[in-house]
Amino acid sequence: MPDRITQMRKLVDYYLGYNATRFIALGVETGLFRALAAAPDGVTVAEFAAAQGLAADYARHFLQTGYALELLDLAGDRYRLAEHMAPLLARPDHNSYLGSLAGFHHVSGRDFERMPALLKSGDVYTFQQHDADFIQAVSEVTAGIAGFVAASILPGLPQFAGRDDLNVLDLGCGMGGTLLALARAYPNARLLGVDVEPRSVERANARFAEAGVAGRVSAQVAAAEGVDLAARFDLVTLIQVLHETQPAVRADILAGAARALKPGGVLLVVDEPYPDTTQGLREAKSCAMTQFIERFWGNELLSLAQQKALIEAAGLRVDAQTVPPPGLVSVTIARRPG
Repeated sequence: MPDRITQMRKLVDYYLGYNATRFIALGVETGLFRALAAAPDGVTVAEFAAAQGLAADYARHFLQTGYALELLDLAGDRYRLAEHMAPLLARPDHNSYLGSLAGFHHVSGRDFERMPALLKSGDVYTFQQHDADFIQAVSEVTAGIAGFVAASILPGLPQFAGRDDLNVLDLGCGMGGTLLALARAYPNARLLGVDVEPRSVERANARFAEAGVAGRVSAQVAAAEGVDLAARFDLVTLIQVLHETQPAVRADILAGAARALKPGGVLLVVDEPYPDTTQGLREAKSCAMTQFIERFWGNELLSLAQQKALIEAAGLRVDAQTVPPPGLVSVTIARRPG
C-alpha cells in the first residue's frame, strides 16, 4: 500500500503534467521548438533571445524549463532539443509528430467548465456543438495518425504492394487529413470521404483544391451508416471514428463498410482501445482519461475484443489487431472474404 508521501508525489506529477502541457503548447504555437530544431548545434540564451525577438529573461527561463522537463539538452551554455524531440515537437509532417496534442488538450480542456452541470443533468455536449477551433485542433491531432497510416501501416499490406491506384473510402473523414496523406502516398488513387460535420467537409474540399488533388479526392456530407457504395473500394478506413458513433448505428456502419469493399478489400480501423479489465485501467491511463472526457461528448471507447466482435458480425475477417507504441491507439486490419 502506498504511503502518504508517494500519493503526494503522484498528485504533484499530475499537476506538473498540466503545466507541462501548456508549456509544450506555447513552444509549438510560437515556433520556438521549430527554431531549436533548426539549430542542431544548440543556442545560447543570448542567441535564442536575439533570433526569436524575446526578452532575455523569458528566453532564459523557457530554455531552463525545457531542460528541466527533459525536452532540451544542455552542453556548456548551449541548449538544443533532446534526442528525437525534433520530429515529435517541431515537424508536423513527420508521422511521429505529437506537438499538436498539447494544443488540443488546452482547447478541449474548456469542456471541464461545462462538466459540473453535465454531471448532474446527464446531458452531452456533442462534437458538432464545439467551436471551430476545437474542430481544427482535432484535425491537427489526427494528422499524425494519417501520416502513420500512409507511411507505416499500408506499405506493410501485401495486397497493396506495388500499387498506387487504390480506390479508398474514408468514413468520418473530418477535414480530410487521412485522404490527403493517402493521396500523396498513392498518386493515382481515387479517394472519397464522408462526414456528418458540414464545416469539416467544406474545409476538407478546400484543402484538396489547395493541394491540387481535387480531381481525384473529394468529401461529402453524409452519415457513415447511410453509405451504400457496393463493392467499389480496395480500402475503407475509420480513423478515430468508431468510438464516436452511436451504439445503435455501429452495426450499420460496419455493414456498409463491408458492402463497399471489393472482395479481398481491406477495412482499416484506428481507434483508442478501452481496457477490458480493471487492472487495464491502471495500465492505460490515457485511454481512461480520454473516455472520461469524451463521454460528455456522447462517445464510448471500445475494447479490442468489442471492436473485433463488431467487425466480424459485419461479415469481415479480422487479420490483425495491434497497439503500437506509445499505446495511444489500436490498429485493426480486417478483410472482406473472396
